[in-house]
Amino acid sequence: MHRWRAAYLNELYLMFYRKKVVMFAIFSALLPIVLAVSLQALQPFLGLFAVSQSFPIEMLSIYTSIWIPLLILTITADLFPGEVGSRTMKLALLRPNSRFQVYGTKAAALVTCIAGILIVLGIVTSICNIFAGTTSSFTETMGMLKAYVAAFVSMVAISSLFVFVSQFFKSASGYMVFALILFAAAKIAPFLLHNFAAFSPTSYTDWHMLWLNQSVSNGKLVTTSLFLVSSCMLFMALGYYKFDRKEV
Repeated sequence: MHRWRAAYLNELYLMFYRKKVVMFAIFSALLPIVLAVSLQALQPFLGLFAVSQSFPIEMLSIYTSIWIPLLILTITADLFPGEVGSRTMKLALLRPNSRFQVYGTKAAALVTCIAGILIVLGIVTSICNIFAGTTSSFTETMGMLKAYVAAFVSMVAISSLFVFVSQFFKSASGYMVFALILFAAAKIAPFLLHNFAAFSPTSYTDWHMLWLNQSVSNGKLVTTSLFLVSSCMLFMALGYYKFDRKEV
């Protein structure tokens, strides 16, 4: 357990030393502020636009649709094919860590980064609401927390998919091109194949909205929850199987 904790902290330190990750974190905190200020400035001219109680949920929908998946692809490219291409993966495997520990700590660092972005987003958007003079009731606050937890689960499911895909590449640039095309194709596929959406984790980027809809049955929420959790377990297991047998 001590070695696993040390390896996990080392992955976090290495992640935050990367300039692109720092820029992602800064931009993630600044974007809601810029949008909130812009909406408040436009309110006298466009009465329908203002920072309201739903602002944290609106920003969450934007982040889960575009921003966090892009963050996942970028970090995954650095953690796996990027380190294989730069030969630094061998250094991680030379330490007294098993391949499972190396793989698990890298995946855990990615999940931690996703959680961090969501926490920053929730705090910043809530502060924007306070400065805009819009307060949320206890029920609305609990609904927001529920939506953010649901968004975290869906983003982890997507990250597990792309961690698995990254095991087939030894170049970060090649992986990024393929992953972007794959993600775009997965988002377009439900419009062409109606049954595809039910079996693709990428179709649940707005899954948190179901938890805010009172008309959605508990059975459907439980079913989709089990699907996303099982997707996490399946793709993480397949990713480790490939990682354990890959030459680095």
